[in-house]
Order: sequence, then C-alpha cells, then structure tokens
Amino acid sequence: MDKQAAPRLRLHRLATAFALAWLSLAGRPAAATTAEEGETAQAGGNANINSGLRLSGFATLGLTHNNNATAGAISSFSQLKPAQQGWSANMDTVLGLQLEWQPAQGTTLQLQGVARAGEDMQPRLRIAALRQQLGQGLSLHLGRLRSPLFFDSSIAEIGYANLTVRPAPALYALVNSVASLDGADLQWRLNLGDASLLAQVFGGGYDYTHRFNNFSPALSADASLRGLLGFSLSANLQGLSLRVSHTEIDRYLLRSEQVSQINGGLQQLSDALQHMARAPQLPPATLAALQAKSQGLDALQNPFDNRPTYTSVGLDGNWQRWRLLAELTWIDPRNDLVGRGSGYSLTLARSWGDFTPYLSLAQLKRSSAKLNTAALVPTGLDPQLDVALNQLKQGFNRAQQFADISSRSFSLGLRWDWRENMALKTQLDLVSTPDSGTPGPLTVPTLPFDNKLQLFSVTLDLVF
Repeated sequence: MDKQAAPRLRLHRLATAFALAWLSLAGRPAAATTAEEGETAQAGGNANINSGLRLSGFATLGLTHNNNATAGAISSFSQLKPAQQGWSANMDTVLGLQLEWQPAQGTTLQLQGVARAGEDMQPRLRIAALRQQLGQGLSLHLGRLRSPLFFDSSIAEIGYANLTVRPAPALYALVNSVASLDGADLQWRLNLGDASLLAQVFGGGYDYTHRFNNFSPALSADASLRGLLGFSLSANLQGLSLRVSHTEIDRYLLRSEQVSQINGGLQQLSDALQHMARAPQLPPATLAALQAKSQGLDALQNPFDNRPTYTSVGLDGNWQRWRLLAELTWIDPRNDLVGRGSGYSLTLARSWGDFTPYLSLAQLKRSSAKLNTAALVPTGLDPQLDVALNQLKQGFNRAQQFADISSRSFSLGLRWDWRENMALKTQLDLVSTPDSGTPGPLTVPTLPFDNKLQLFSVTLDLVF
C-alpha cells in the first residue's frame, strides 16, 4: 500500500464507523438512558430486535490539539498512536457496540466491541459475558468483563457517561490499559428505599499489548496479568454515590524482544562473574563479593515484572445545580524500578439549563524508586566487564526515569447536552510533569523535553 493510500484507508474506516453510528441514532427517536446495573447502563438507549435481543452503543467523535512538539498525549499505555503536535482524533474518538440476548428469565449474554482511532479503528472485544441472576439480590458474571479497577474504569471509554471529555490521564492512563477482566465477579445488591448498596468481588486475568512510546520507534511488549483478585463496595444515595475498591494482582508480566536482550546480557555478565569466582587462590572477601554480584545480576532479570495493588475511593455528588466528583487512588507495583504512586482528582461543575461548565484538578505523585543496582558497580578486576556493567547501570537509571509517570493537570471545560443522548464538549487541559527529565504519562522519545503541554479538545458524544 502506498503512503497516501494508508491515511485514506484510516479516514474511510473512521467515516464508515460514524456513519453507521449516526444512522443507528437517526433512524429512530432517541431513547432514554436506562439505569440497569453494570456495563449495560452506560451503553445508552437500545433497539429491541425481538423480545430477547437488544443492540445499543456509544460513540465519540473527538479532535484534540497538542501544542507540544516534544511530547505526545495518550489515554492509555496500550494506545498505538498518540496525539502528537497539532490536531488529532487519536485521543478520544471511539465507537462501541453492544449486543445483549436474554434467552431465559434472569439470564443475559453480553457482547461489546470497541474501535478507537488511536488504534486505527481496529475492533477490540471488551465484554463477552454471561450474567445470571441468582435471586436475593445476587448476580454472577462469567467471561470477559469491563475493568473494575478505579471509580470510572467501567465507563472510561464512554464519553457521554463522563461529565468531562475523559477521566484524567494522570490517574487513568495506567489502569485504562487493563480495559477488561477475563474471569468472574459476584455482586450482591441491597435496596433500602431510595438508597442501594452494592458489594462486588471479582477475579481473573487479562492480556494486552503494552506500548513503550518513550522509544523511537515505539516498542511493544506482551503484558500478562494473572491472579487478579479484588472487591468493591458502593453506596447510591439520593444525590450521592460512593465507591471503595481494592485490587491485588499476583503476577503482572511484561515480555518482549528487548526484555529478552536485557535478560541475556545480565546472564552473560553473571556467568562471567561466576567464571572469575572460580579462579584459584582468590581472597575470601573477593570471592564472596563476586558471588553476591552474580546473584544481584540474576535478581535484575525481567525488571518490569511486578505484583501491583490498586486502591480507589471515589464519590459523585449532586446538590441542586452543583456537582462534585472526587477520587483518591493508590498504586503499589511492589517493584523497586517503578515505585509507588498516590493520586487524586477533583471536578466541580454547575449547570445552567443544558450547559455545564466545569473545572478539574488531578495529580499523581510517585515515591522515589529504589532499585538496587549495587550489582552493576564496576569490579575493578576486568576493564571490559566493567564497561558492560556501567552500560547496564546507565540503562537501568534511564528506565527508572521513564517509569516515573508523575504528573498533574488543570482542566477547564464546558458540556452542552444539546439533544437527548448527545453532548458537545470543549476542554482545555494544562498538563505538566515535575521536571524536564520526568515524562509522566506522556510519550517522550528523548530527555530532556518540554514538560508543559496544552491540550484543547472538542468532542461529540452520543449513546444509542
């Protein structure tokens, strides 16, 4: 395919997707959004094909302008194409379709596919699940489910369901990569008059392609999550929703050709140290130091593997024409290369008729990573070996810099609900990282860089 044909093909895919979405909406009166539990409530109105089959969906047509030539913007670390300097549809443009079939009372089968402009509109399966009502407020979900990690994780891609253009990437870029969960969840709902309580336990795993956009060209790694277990507690009161969740992942593995090369280099150096340690008449102290250094090199293999925990406390409150959204998050990768992170987001809005201006603050701070690189200190015994050790040490130091996703943002926006199930939004984001050597959740191929970025976004959100 020639260079000019590829952009035309991508534009054709995008235009076709939104033409289908618009026809689905325009072909019948707009339906009101329902309030069913789980993901179905967020997909929008529905078309009853027959008494047991229903089609619904959501879409966002968005354009974002980035003023920074040294950094791109992403909504997740699985995004193939960042929003680089200038105008781009890659940040927010998305189309989602959901099909539900109810073969029997209390039994529902769900399928949901999503296509994003930042991934060349290639369809991704987000939901493929069986939902079974068990009675007494209990329900069981089996299969591929929407991610439950943070307060807004289940609706992060559904622009209409979000007050703002998008959940703050400072908090959500990392967890948005885990878009689904392959496993099960058990929910118990208790209705108390106008209030309800929901308890949820979930478990499973997930695989996705993690993008290291801080390389030129960008690199990819196969990410595998296993042993994911968590719970959430939610309370829905009059004008107030609260949610607390905690998730632990036993194994979060990243594998790629580059990781294999790192492991191979560490193994070669470890073998070289072991060979030196077999030299006769070595002083006991030198022998012990070489053996300890060899073991330290072995411990540095697969440096991006971690066992993270995610904790979120969020609220969504309404009082008269005011609305307040807030969330506190904690991430502990239990990995010394990455370091722990804590963050918050706060959004305040007031509505005037169909217009809702809002402002948002968000920040994620990482505690200092303390990777033990003592094994990479030169030995003073072999110049060639010491050069290799020093090169690896510099590489790990650079990796720690790029692993720092600390950032903060201030956002000012306006939402106009100009038609039922449709909203127009404009939003200005002022994004910054702690310094020019900290990339944060931005795509930065080289350091240092201009660590202040402005994004201006215009989106049309709809559900149907």
